[in-house]
Amino acid sequence: MSRLWLSIAGFALVFAGLLQTAAAAPDVQGSCQFVLGFKTLHDLIPNVVGNCLTDVQYAANGDALQTTTNGLMVWRKADNYTAFTDGYRTWVNGPLGLQERLNTQRFAWEKAATVDKTQVIEFVPPQTTAKQASGECFASSAAATRSDAWRCMVGNSIYDPCFGSQGSSEVVCVDNPLDSNTYVTLNLTKPLPAPSPVTETHPWFLQLADGTVCGFLTGATGGVDGERINYGCSDGWVVVGLPQKDTVWTVHEVLLGPLSESGVPEVKESAIANIAIAWE
Repeated sequence: MSRLWLSIAGFALVFAGLLQTAAAAPDVQGSCQFVLGFKTLHDLIPNVVGNCLTDVQYAANGDALQTTTNGLMVWRKADNYTAFTDGYRTWVNGPLGLQERLNTQRFAWEKAATVDKTQVIEFVPPQTTAKQASGECFASSAAATRSDAWRCMVGNSIYDPCFGSQGSSEVVCVDNPLDSNTYVTLNLTKPLPAPSPVTETHPWFLQLADGTVCGFLTGATGGVDGERINYGCSDGWVVVGLPQKDTVWTVHEVLLGPLSESGVPEVKESAIANIAIAWE
């Protein structure tokens, strides 16, 4: 995983892009409206939410989104709760009523969210993307374990994973499959290398049942109880080891504290989390 998507938290991943679009548009309070759970949440904290700027839109993962003058309303398909974020804090109307937390935090009941079945997606890159760059691919991807996934460079920046067939003159690099703003078409300055044999498989991107997203870490990481820290997550937690696959896939997610005197990170919290969607 590369670049800076991990700084964007949980179900607010699309916040920056939608808010930027909304800021360029006039206030359309007269033509948009809050309905259902969004109206309920707005009426609980009207000064926090502000006025609507758009009607409800839908993200690729099925979440409902609505931009406001102060941030973003989100209905989370994964757990059927409604939330509002200003980009830093989140107000969730959940099983305990209205609660406020930082975007980098999760309530205990959010970590306990479940799904009936994990959806497994083989990512198919789009034909075109809004962003273009030129560079080269020098090895098979360290994030995505498939023969058409690559580890590439643009200047001194690593892009991984990038997807393209052998013989292609371009590949599509993706940080977050839920956010097309992270897609970059890389025009190759050199032919693709020979792919490395695939000896083990793991998903390169996860969405957990609580809405948290996690990307595979391709550089040097640490370990917890003898297992590698494999995924960094948008709630500030990490995943150790690899997903356990069944009808519902699960991961061991931990919140790390500072290093101990022995150089081992302190585990502040730990949870077994359901995976809603896994991208391979």
